[in-house]
Amino acid sequence: MILGRSASIFLFLGTTALATSAAAQAPAADPPGSVTVVPPAPEPTAATNQTPNSSTLPPLAAAQENPPGALPKPPVAPVPNEEPKPTPPPAPTQLKLELANGTSIRLGVLWQLGYEARGNSTNDDYTQNLFLRRFALLIGGTVLHDLEYFIDTDFADLLKAPTGDQSLKNGPGIQTKDAYVTLRAIGDQLKIDGGLMLPAGTHNFLQGGGSIYGWDFFLNTFRYGNAFGSTNNPYGRDVGLQLRGLLFNSLLEYRAGIFQGKRNAPGTGAASRNSFRYAGRVQLNLLDPETNYFYSGTYLGTKKVLSFGASADFQHADEGSYRALGVDGLLDLPVGPGAVTAQVDFLFRNGGSRVQIPSQKAFMAEAGYRFDAIRLSPIARFERRWGSTGAAPETDVGGGLAFWAAGHTTNLKAFYTRLIPDSPTKAYNQFNAQWQVYFY
Repeated sequence: MILGRSASIFLFLGTTALATSAAAQAPAADPPGSVTVVPPAPEPTAATNQTPNSSTLPPLAAAQENPPGALPKPPVAPVPNEEPKPTPPPAPTQLKLELANGTSIRLGVLWQLGYEARGNSTNDDYTQNLFLRRFALLIGGTVLHDLEYFIDTDFADLLKAPTGDQSLKNGPGIQTKDAYVTLRAIGDQLKIDGGLMLPAGTHNFLQGGGSIYGWDFFLNTFRYGNAFGSTNNPYGRDVGLQLRGLLFNSLLEYRAGIFQGKRNAPGTGAASRNSFRYAGRVQLNLLDPETNYFYSGTYLGTKKVLSFGASADFQHADEGSYRALGVDGLLDLPVGPGAVTAQVDFLFRNGGSRVQIPSQKAFMAEAGYRFDAIRLSPIARFERRWGSTGAAPETDVGGGLAFWAAGHTTNLKAFYTRLIPDSPTKAYNQFNAQWQVYFY
């Protein structure tokens, strides 16, 4: 029964995504009074470099090609066994307004419709949800060339039944997720970020929600997204100030910042009198650098990436300080008729007396191959979490398919995960299907 329902959801989303991909190929008429965004001109192809047919030339040019009394030129015979060169897709458009003084505004949206069927360790029932995994409005741009800003409003898992009273639905609502400004102090060598943002962490932690390789982040990446105390879940974000840049011809990236962290409750002394939180990261880029604030889970053949990173996160407490250490690696490389993508993240974290995170370790990995001709990626995933009893040790293994109808702009993903807790010993299944539309 659950497989039939999951298949129905997947087929429906697949048909819709295919129709969306086909519709994207045809130009749509602009509504009255709208502002037309002109996409960049496509790169010239073999077809556009050929001599135009006389029927496409203006009268004077056509007369010069075949002057009076001259025999018409014979058609150029195709070269035997020569395959036609594929026409590259046009560059994606951007909804962007720019002023001459280097001030601009750029708008976008991230929309993900999700279906989830999740079992449990107690019985054979499945909890089903049809919800919006993400609906984010994106606003970014520049001020006087050297100042950049980004604002992301979102409400994750909109109208999904929460883990508590599952007769209710989460939301509706919207909240600020990211709100930071970047000063390009010395080009890409030194940037200063300030505001609400992701502190330095592992590669998967710093990826953008619209450019993930699998159906979502690793299950252990944001397991404690609100551990530092907030009235609403900040999804790992914190307010702070950070230095970031690329050194040695982009071989090395660094991030180092100070953040608000967990604050003390009032007691014998003043509240919030404790120290701040510190986070840092270094990444070695052996091929192309990753230059944006948000990393990508896959660059879909536009980059050749082989990177290795290490991160540290710390906040002092007298009885036991919070600390998290991580290492990671990413390979995203065009190979053969497509591209191979693989990522590994290892994370140790202990909340001590500062943060309510039990001592634990987590190993997270994914790998897949994208076949460009059919725009399809089979992807495998594995995660293992172990440590103290409170960490709920568990092994998660699974995989699925990603259909890149139009790359990250619109895609369809379907995944199966087998969750195997150490105790209780009964394992259970989880099915996820997701349709994404992303424009920025």
